Amino acid sequence: MKKILLATTLIAASTGYAAAEVAVSAKARMGVISDGSDIMFTSRVRIIFTASGETDNGLSFGASVRNDQSGVGNTNNGDSTVYISGAFGKVTMGDTGNAADALVGQVSGVGLTGLGDLNELGWLSRDNTGAMYEYSAGALTFGLGAGQTVDNDLPANAADDDFISAAVKYSTDAFAVALGYEENASDSQLSMMASTSFSGATLKLRLADRDSMADMAYALSVGYAISGADVTAFYRENGLAAYGIGASYDLGGGASVVGGIAREEGSDAIFDLGVSMSF
Repeated sequence: MKKILLATTLIAASTGYAAAEVAVSAKARMGVISDGSDIMFTSRVRIIFTASGETDNGLSFGASVRNDQSGVGNTNNGDSTVYISGAFGKVTMGDTGNAADALVGQVSGVGLTGLGDLNELGWLSRDNTGAMYEYSAGALTFGLGAGQTVDNDLPANAADDDFISAAVKYSTDAFAVALGYEENASDSQLSMMASTSFSGATLKLRLADRDSMADMAYALSVGYAISGADVTAFYRENGLAAYGIGASYDLGGGASVVGGIAREEGSDAIFDLGVSMSF
């Protein structure tokens, strides 16, 4: 769980005002990683700024950004979001726009560094900056997403691929199911995720049917938690098989020892081990 490092409340100088808050949290890691032949040091720290507020008539608004903000922002925003929400739902712009990614998600991965995200089934390509609308009613959540609307006559290195998506998710304490659809100028994909938790175990299954691929891709993961330790394993098949297993042990105070090993068909096994920190 993230712990707030700093919270600042900005107060307007009149009665009937609404307050805004800026909070700072962080994640870091340090350890070793092997690429199949060499063992190397690995470390990273990421500072996340989260701002939130409320208007006089009850609308919520906010934004978030990582410390690695690229500086390009605007129409090529890859690491921050801005939103406004109310009874009508929530509208977000920035590093968003794929409703399937947001509501369907991935099966669980392993390792300190994610070990190449070999557990994941890919999403369709899209421009960084997008917009997404979400609406929740009880256990149901609906989402609609869109990428940039652009001119296909732009230079090759400019944004040139329109993108739309839609998803729905039904979630309870015991299980969740989600269905998502994506489409860009050259491809489309239908994804499904089902997950359930019971007696310390968590099972996840994702299916992805992409128009440009002959076979349906799938991934599944199994996790088990006991006495501060979590063990997770996954298997993925998307034309190349991949599998991995990992574990973490909670040291308390936001620190955990984390490690994993994974392998993709045709490649050497890779592994990592170290300490993950959450502030």
